[in-house]
Amino acid sequence: MDFVDIKNVKTVCSIGGGPIGAGWAAFFLAKGLSVKAYLHSEAEEEDYLSMIETAWVSLEKLHKLANFDLTKLKIYSNLEKAIQDVHFIQESAPEILSLKQNLYARLGTIVSSQVVICSSTSGLTMTDIQQHCASPERTVVAHPFNPPYLLPLVEIVGGEKTNSEAVVWVRNFYDHIGKVPLVMKKE
Repeated sequence: MDFVDIKNVKTVCSIGGGPIGAGWAAFFLAKGLSVKAYLHSEAEEEDYLSMIETAWVSLEKLHKLANFDLTKLKIYSNLEKAIQDVHFIQESAPEILSLKQNLYARLGTIVSSQVVICSSTSGLTMTDIQQHCASPERTVVAHPFNPPYLLPLVEIVGGEKTNSEAVVWVRNFYDHIGKVPLVMKKE
């Protein structure tokens, strides 16, 4: 598989406006990455920014970071715009199988084939999520321990149609940005 070189990952898309999606966004920003956030509705933006700012207080103290730079964060309520020119996608949509299946069906056709798509799911399997995805070989579960901006462990596992190279890429990516990836042997 021809995925983006990990060293060239500069822009990520964080899908989901809840605490996990915002937590991932804060973590990625703290690592110097640009984040394109996809929120289901513009009405979520104020709460989302509040969660990121709350996370940043801890990140500043732990990592001696500069002030929160809003210029590296772009928020969209249009999925096609949010995924344009990204190098990695971390999805943290609600734990509703049909919602995730529909999202992955859509992502599988609109996201560049070089981009790995990960789910923060804790209760669903990637095999079930990827059922309607046109490119399931690059879909992987990357489940963080919560909150993702503080706790380093990320559990990684593919589904039945996931290519093993995608799992290796995800493990290496998270290791590269300072997480502690744990590759699971089964879903």
